[in-house]
Amino acid sequence: MVPTDAPHSEAARSHSVTSRRRFLALAGTASVTSLAGCSALTGGGERTGFHDGDWLVYGNGPGNANRVAGAAPAPDEHAPLVPADWPYAPPVVHDGIVYFAAERRVVAIGIDGRDEWTRDLNREVSGAPALDPERGRLYVPTREVGRADDAGGGETGPERASVTVLSTAEGDVLDSHRVGDERTYGVTVADGDVYVRSATACVRLAPDGTERWRRSLDRLVYDEYNLGDSTATQIPPAVTDDGVYVPDRNALVKLDREGGEERFRVPVDTPYAAAVADGSGVIQTGWQETVAVDRAGEVRWRRGLQSRAPVAVDGSDVYVVAGDLHELDGETGDTNWQAHVPSEGTAAPVVTDEDVLVAGSGVRAFRRDAGGLLGPERLRWREDSVHATAYASPVVAAGRAFVAGPFGLLVLETDDR
Repeated sequence: MVPTDAPHSEAARSHSVTSRRRFLALAGTASVTSLAGCSALTGGGERTGFHDGDWLVYGNGPGNANRVAGAAPAPDEHAPLVPADWPYAPPVVHDGIVYFAAERRVVAIGIDGRDEWTRDLNREVSGAPALDPERGRLYVPTREVGRADDAGGGETGPERASVTVLSTAEGDVLDSHRVGDERTYGVTVADGDVYVRSATACVRLAPDGTERWRRSLDRLVYDEYNLGDSTATQIPPAVTDDGVYVPDRNALVKLDREGGEERFRVPVDTPYAAAVADGSGVIQTGWQETVAVDRAGEVRWRRGLQSRAPVAVDGSDVYVVAGDLHELDGETGDTNWQAHVPSEGTAAPVVTDEDVLVAGSGVRAFRRDAGGLLGPERLRWREDSVHATAYASPVVAAGRAFVAGPFGLLVLETDDR
């Protein structure tokens, strides 16, 4: 049944117009922060810009690799794009339009601050959205709170995990699919099908919403570490040709892509983030350890690296924020180098051809190759005035970087984009 969600309310329009005006005012005046003194040059002296393509799903692909081409040059300016209170999930970007979901609202806005549409929802956003541009669909992880008991009597029933489907053209709510109880952790689109990790299940849906399969899973809650799932907003399944990888309580699970049968279950201490596929298998972080396995479920390596955030991978290089930012050898798990970051949360790093971008108490870009002892320092640039949170991963697309801060979504850009 299609939910009856509110149309474009005056409050929502006010939010969107305010964000556009703030963006344009800041971008056109000296109030935009200038990042003077920060190098944005490659080793050859030529400037390489932010990736100019799209970012359609969390991690920039169904394998959750958090990888883009290009570089992370020091931005010349940054500005607010969409206001929100402490958002916990990053946006998606397609064809110059940014789709941002937070609280009970979804906003589509041009990268220049142009309003496209705003949609109020009758449920809470609970995770990072995913785009299917071929079908013009935006899938938003949501949860229904305070729902009346179906049996009547006025009692409050369990919170329901759902995926709300919106039209990318006008923001109309097209459908809603229940995918379990409590909350929806993340959603992935692969070949038109939708793969969802809720608090209680992994579900595969056809493009028309037909349920292909459903497998029960446990909540990612660890009372012994005081770790609830209120920030479990970036845990979409990692989907590859041979399987679907999801964290379960104290385990990494591989499900058959066609039928959903469990193919293996590998113990992992306190996994709390999305699994990430690499060339040799998959890597699962946990609050007590990080584990890499091959596609048959054999453990490649284990490290006592504690992280609530997914890794980023590029070839044989793996990047994980665990106290510090670590570059690991993907085959052995050994640390090649590490660099200090001031805070950590559930935000994954983003790796480019040249840099690693990390959000949390500001934004930092680290050189992947510092050229040995005589090379430049590992930190390429830092910008603390952005006030990026450590809970929503950065997004690099459309020649810009997007980060979530305590007051909403911000855009970082360069003059020569």
